[in-house]
Amino acid sequence: MRLNIAHKIFGIAVVILVLMICVAVLSGRLTARISAELNNIAYKQLPLSNEIGELNVRILEQGLLIQRLFALPGDPADSLDRIKELGAEIDHDFKENFELFEREEQSANPPPGIFELHKALKRVEGEYRKLQRDGLELVRLHANKDSERFHALLVDFNQEQNAVDQEVAALREYMEKIAEDAVKRSDRDERFLLYFNSGLTGLAVILGIGFSSLVTYILVRNVRILVRAAEAVEEGNLDTEVPPLSRDEIGRLGLSFNDMVDGLRLKERIKDMFGKYMDPRIVSRLLENPEFARMGGTRQEMTVMFIDLKGYTTLSENLEPPELLDVINLFLSSMTQAVSNRNGVINDFLGDAVMAFWGPPFTKPDEHAALACDAARDAILQFQSFRDQVREKLGARADHLDLDMRIGISTGEMIAGNIGSLASKKYSVIGDPVNLGARLEGANKVYGTRIMASNRTRELALDRFKGRELDLIKVKGKSAPTRVYELFEPDLLRPDLSHALAAYRRQDWTGANAAFEQVLAQDPDDPVAQVFLFRTAQLQAKPPEADWDGVWELQEK
Repeated sequence: MRLNIAHKIFGIAVVILVLMICVAVLSGRLTARISAELNNIAYKQLPLSNEIGELNVRILEQGLLIQRLFALPGDPADSLDRIKELGAEIDHDFKENFELFEREEQSANPPPGIFELHKALKRVEGEYRKLQRDGLELVRLHANKDSERFHALLVDFNQEQNAVDQEVAALREYMEKIAEDAVKRSDRDERFLLYFNSGLTGLAVILGIGFSSLVTYILVRNVRILVRAAEAVEEGNLDTEVPPLSRDEIGRLGLSFNDMVDGLRLKERIKDMFGKYMDPRIVSRLLENPEFARMGGTRQEMTVMFIDLKGYTTLSENLEPPELLDVINLFLSSMTQAVSNRNGVINDFLGDAVMAFWGPPFTKPDEHAALACDAARDAILQFQSFRDQVREKLGARADHLDLDMRIGISTGEMIAGNIGSLASKKYSVIGDPVNLGARLEGANKVYGTRIMASNRTRELALDRFKGRELDLIKVKGKSAPTRVYELFEPDLLRPDLSHALAAYRRQDWTGANAAFEQVLAQDPDDPVAQVFLFRTAQLQAKPPEADWDGVWELQEK
């Protein structure tokens, strides 16, 4: 039988209530019995005892009057009248007492000893009738002066008087015994009632405390088990399972808890499995909010990054397919770690390239550009570790591999949302800033740089942007020029190009050459200065239009 908590608490209350009802019922019955005993003593035995006493007094008075009639001289008329009057009263008392006995004998619950008392009273009456008869005979003999018969009957009269006294004394003694027994029974019942009430009340207290303690212990124990299990789940232990606790609400709560943990384990497996195909945060949002899977998107400012592995062709020519895949996967894993460590979302793997983005709802609205720049520098560090791993994996064959990487970062308003068909879709970003990011990654080849960022990226990440202006370019597919910047790698500083670029844009080729030569004097390995020296030589040989705005148009994607 399944009992819930309410049933258990109600059961304890019912047990205590039943015990209290038993106490009340037995107490009422014993009290009624004690009351009946006391009422019998007070309203029946004591009045009856008084009646017997008065009857005895009248009998004695009648006997004394008869004795005085014989012993004292005087007018016997008054004594005879009193004797007759007493006789009438005695007869009346006997009649009333017998009627009382008969009523009590015919009642539903006759008092104890009523029948014996009735018999004893009849014996008293019988002795009295003899005494009365002989007394009247003595009066007649005395009046007739029959001395001989008088004295003979007087002896019998005295004996009969003693017999009446003895019968009355025995009757009163028996009545006193009945009253004493009734008092003893009342006292016994009263003591029993006290002990029974105390015992049953104590039992109710013990059972109440015992049952309550047991139920409380079970409830608290089960709740603590649930609390410990919830804390374990909160700490990430999804193997937690609550054993069967009970068949009440706590037990059902335990089953629900296990179902919840099963659901969490399922979600975690789904996240773990699909997180290998898309960003785990996207999987989490899909699991937590199915509305997130609806087609459509929102326009918002975000930052996108493209990372490409340089030297893929050489790799594919020198490595077997399994080795090539191992190296590519190692590169992609390194880049993924750099992006994920800075809260970026991997949007896609494009062969040997990575596309990632930052922005709401995965980052705060004002930190996506700075996070992308930090991730780019982390990617450079990860790439150095990647090259060491490739050397360890391939040995001497790695010496012939020209491995490097390029990164393009672009910030601007783009559309973020679910893109695809009803059969297949993914959460992605589209827009001009996305295309620009891909172009900037490729533009690194022109300038010999590793990380190139758009002007808007620099503006938003200014406090954490360590770099320099590169050029004002027009990428393929865009009509508006874009000011681009080089983001320095970790532990790398390059000379500033602002003065050289200013001379370059004024078409001051001599001044520009001198400025770029000065940059090379500071950093002979600066690839950008070398690119501009070559370009200024070309422009000096074939000058542009007079209204040239300094924008360099890239023909390559």
